Amino acid sequence: MMTTHQLLASVVELAAPLADPNVPTGADFKDWVLVIAGNIFIAILVLRAIGHYFKREWGELFGHIAAGVLVGGLIYANNQTINVLKGFWGLLSGGS
Repeated sequence: MMTTHQLLASVVELAAPLADPNVPTGADFKDWVLVIAGNIFIAILVLRAIGHYFKREWGELFGHIAAGVLVGGLIYANNQTINVLKGFWGLLSGGS
């Protein structure tokens, strides 16, 4: 049976690599994927906006731009968006 001291020592040993700044976390890869996805999204947004403009579909053009701003914000400011959604969920669920 493990004592509390041994258990604590094993937890510290397991958590030690997480504190090492040289251990890759995948954050750079996540940022790279988000930039690629964002650029693809912008290209699609521009092409569809041009199509709506030339067809004189003003309502769809403005709706598409509004949706594009929202999704672009989700892609490029994902950490801030997550914090806002967590705060909103906290308000709805009554948590702090």
